[in-house]
Amino acid sequence: MEIFISIDGVLRNTIAKFDYHYKDYYLDSEEDEKTEEENKFDYGVIEPVKNEFLLDSYKFQSKDEFNNFLFLDYSVEIFGHANPTYKNVFHDLNTLIYKNKEHRFTVIGIDELGKSKPSTLFYLSRNGFMGNNVRFSISSEIDNLWKKCDLWITDNKSIIDSTPRFKKSVKFNNDYNQYFTNKHEIHKLTEIDKTWLKSSGNIITSTWTRLMKSVK
Repeated sequence: MEIFISIDGVLRNTIAKFDYHYKDYYLDSEEDEKTEEENKFDYGVIEPVKNEFLLDSYKFQSKDEFNNFLFLDYSVEIFGHANPTYKNVFHDLNTLIYKNKEHRFTVIGIDELGKSKPSTLFYLSRNGFMGNNVRFSISSEIDNLWKKCDLWITDNKSIIDSTPRFKKSVKFNNDYNQYFTNKHEIHKLTEIDKTWLKSSGNIITSTWTRLMKSVK
């Protein structure tokens, strides 16, 4: 069984670190440290912050400014030094992988650009990730990614909404995704139900086998 686990929102509290550096640079820094153009623009945060709509909550002059801030200027600070989603998440992740060797686990970063990729690899290393598979992709490839996995643990609504029939998505609850619900939800990786780790294909085959035995 192929299992994807999103890095952002499940393993890493990226938004909290983003929020800290945004406020520190744009809202709390001394006025004479900013350019004249920055001083004229009304930066600010609009609540509530949602995990998939950062540009709706954090005011930037342009998408390019947002990308430069996130993927170039502060990528190491945000992606490399963010806190885990909860204290023992990497212990729980490594245990999950070790105890379920029959499955293939891949941790996946979505829409990471520029310096964020090496920063994410640093983040996984410094937190003791012991798995074999790390992957990066983009939002436009979500449907294709679903073709390659059976279960996806994520905080991302777009990924969950794209779940194909006979596959499973597990919503990881955090402070930034309370605006939607899902059939399967957890707050920690230890809450994963073992029955979720059985693919629909296996269930169908098992059911068919039992029916054939009953006929005989």
